[in-house]
Amino acid sequence: MADIRSDVTKAATEITRVAQDAAYVAIGLGVIGVQKAQVRRRELRSQFERPLEDVRKAVEAPIADFRKEFAKAVKEFDKTFGQFIERFDATIEPMSERLPAGAQQVVQQAKEARDQLRDYLVTQLAA
Repeated sequence: MADIRSDVTKAATEITRVAQDAAYVAIGLGVIGVQKAQVRRRELRSQFERPLEDVRKAVEAPIADFRKEFAKAVKEFDKTFGQFIERFDATIEPMSERLPAGAQQVVQQAKEARDQLRDYLVTQLAA
């Protein structure tokens, strides 16, 4: 009877060891699977990031050039418009001096509003 108990104990011990080894193997395979998935994710990410970076660079250069040229055009327009305003004010000034005081105030307010609008537009367009 002692032999049977000994054999059963040995068998149970062996089954426990085999089950434990199987669990370790399963855990190890799971870890390897996760690592492979991470490596593949990184590969895919870099595979997509490179073309996207190239596209971004290809798009940013013309946009930067356009912004630069647009800022130049805005400055040139502002310069030309400034000259127009000076001529216009020089033409209107003698007439506005003959207007009544209330009308002169309206003309002055219109000039101030015009200058504020001009400054706002130039600031917004040049940004």
